[in-house]
Amino acid sequence: MTATRRRSRRERNPGVMPPRAAPSLPPSLAPLPAWKWRTFPVYFAFSLALFIGVYVGMLAYAANDAGNSNVSLLVAGVPAVMLGLGFSRMMLRLMMTRGVIKPRPKRK
Repeated sequence: MTATRRRSRRERNPGVMPPRAAPSLPPSLAPLPAWKWRTFPVYFAFSLALFIGVYVGMLAYAANDAGNSNVSLLVAGVPAVMLGLGFSRMMLRLMMTRGVIKPRPKRK
């Protein structure tokens, strides 16, 4: 063997165990960003989920042949109004970006 290929011999003590290295931990995840809960996407997702949940619940309730009442109409109407407000805001923004309507100037 050449001088560059030689390996040095390790000393071994049969009664002494070499210390083990600490297990490598995965790199820590980046901290979550500060979430702004009072934004339109959060409101729209909440109202859409509420709308779907209420109507699926009403379908399951109607499957039991329990009938309709004014309370169920009111409970179903609140998410429908919330979802309608969300859709109207989306359509208003779309029409403003397309130039169909002009945005109002800010009041002083």
